Amino acid sequence: MNLLEIKGLKSGYGKALILHDVSIEVEEGGFTAIIGPNGAGKTTLLRSVYGIADLYGGTVSFRGEDITKLSPASISMKGVNYVPQDNSIFSSLTVLENLRIGATVIAGKGRSIEERLDGIYIRFPRLKDRRNQLGGTLSGGERQMLAISCALMTDPDLILLDEPSAGLQPTLVQGLFEEIKRIYDEGKTILIVEQNAKMALEYARKGYVLEGGRIKLQDEAKKLLATDEVINHYLAV
Repeated sequence: MNLLEIKGLKSGYGKALILHDVSIEVEEGGFTAIIGPNGAGKTTLLRSVYGIADLYGGTVSFRGEDITKLSPASISMKGVNYVPQDNSIFSSLTVLENLRIGATVIAGKGRSIEERLDGIYIRFPRLKDRRNQLGGTLSGGERQMLAISCALMTDPDLILLDEPSAGLQPTLVQGLFEEIKRIYDEGKTILIVEQNAKMALEYARKGYVLEGGRIKLQDEAKKLLATDEVINHYLAV
């Protein structure tokens, strides 16, 4: 069963059309990766799903419900959370304050805020150590931990990850993807866009190649990883 379906999507910003007739399916419990060069429209795709970009055509459905015209707040309440590449935390607030803000939509969804905080601190002990530290003083890796944790505090069914490895030291990237894989193994559906094509396709189950605002290739992630097109154009990135 597909959790997310994007059909014939045309979107962009103002008069700039970025995505042209893009269709993507994300199965429930799946791990789907979108790769492609800079400027391909990967970030615009996630922003379109989350109601941030301007939509000119096509539909976005979540659990069979059309969410194309909903606001980001309404989409979040449906069970979708977006972790952007930049400006994903409040730099002037502490780690704990950021996490509590992330929990504002979970009323009535089971575990209490304190129980969710305990789960985050078990997952990322470093955040517990820095819970009273301002977000703006964290390292790049710590900021990414916090951004993902804020998303997890909402207990989403689908997590949209926008270039999570961007700006991280190479030594931290492997650990980040292992943590994303653990989140997926725990039952969350993942849709990730990534410049690091090799890492994304090694961990994902399904993959798409986006070029020039259009889907160029799609297949099982491992099969895409072995194609000449991907090997020659993306594995050196």
